[in-house]
Amino acid sequence: MPPIQLTVSQEKLFERAWNTLKDENVGTLCLYGMGGVGKTTLLTQIKSKVLEAGNAFDLVMFVAVEFGEVESIQEKIINMIGSGFSYILWRCLTKMDMASAIYEVLNTKRFVLLFDDLPKKVDLEEIGVPLPSKQNGSKVVFTTRSREPCGSNWVSTEVEVTCLSPEEAYDLFQKTLKETTLRSHPDIPNLTRVVAMLCRGFPLALSLISETMACKRMVSEWHHAIQVLVSSTVEFSGTEDEILPILKFAYDSLNGENMKSGFLYCALFPKNFHIRKEHLVDCWIGEGIIATEDRDIAVIQGYEMICDLVTMQLLMEDEVGECVKMHDMVREMALGITSDLISGGTRNTLSWSALREYMRCQRSMIGGWLERCQ
Repeated sequence: MPPIQLTVSQEKLFERAWNTLKDENVGTLCLYGMGGVGKTTLLTQIKSKVLEAGNAFDLVMFVAVEFGEVESIQEKIINMIGSGFSYILWRCLTKMDMASAIYEVLNTKRFVLLFDDLPKKVDLEEIGVPLPSKQNGSKVVFTTRSREPCGSNWVSTEVEVTCLSPEEAYDLFQKTLKETTLRSHPDIPNLTRVVAMLCRGFPLALSLISETMACKRMVSEWHHAIQVLVSSTVEFSGTEDEILPILKFAYDSLNGENMKSGFLYCALFPKNFHIRKEHLVDCWIGEGIIATEDRDIAVIQGYEMICDLVTMQLLMEDEVGECVKMHDMVREMALGITSDLISGGTRNTLSWSALREYMRCQRSMIGGWLERCQ
């Protein structure tokens, strides 16, 4: 995954958050704002900055929270700290036992714990996390879409993450557009401003939609984009996650049903799950999403699909390029589409067969963990 490029306002916000966190009197920091405004980007930058500090901290943990239940958070922390329990043993522990095991390890460490997308208030002590203090030098940072978790009594300070200003949004939007696109018709520069405005200052939406429109050189294509984005804004106004209908435009612009099916398939993996490319291609072939009898050609097509989805930023590569994952808002958009296809009575064999494959993969992974623990 290429280095994250922050806008000017995001840079300022990062500096503010980082300087706040460096204060020895601040043990916990809450970053709150709507989905898609760049909270995860900010949290990732904080993690990178902490790691650059070298040995300043004994342990740096990044937890992508999916449901907000204490047990699921404990499970992820135990996986990272290596508590000394085998997989079989800790699965038999109670919530209090796991809290004790986590506390025993973290209480001897100077740690940084980063929670991404915390949906509700949690009790750190119930999880087993020692409260950060000036004495232990530990830090807890979390992002949330709701301001409610910021009200926890252990939160030191909070920072709101907001959408970009119109000018900054347009600057980000046009970075992806090709000069040949902007010069292809005298009306297009003005139309790009309208499309950028309809992305409502969400950095994620601006990136996805600009990639989608990067090579569109016909005025009619830009008018179509504006029409779709306007109608979706009106139809879904007042919804909790305003960015989702905007992101759906990128999905609707995918070329071919197999590309759309392959994209939706990725959403069936857990949140923030790193999917090995070779495994994903095998799954696509097995499900018939890539319907080519020649195995070698099918594999090539699979990797081309992954490349296209990464280029459009619907998937993100890891640092070494072996795995891909979905941004949590992109995944929510994909799950919403799949849910609509099922509940609407559309005959979509992908949804059910992919779900079966996902459950099989989960059982396979658990089996692998068990074998390693024996």
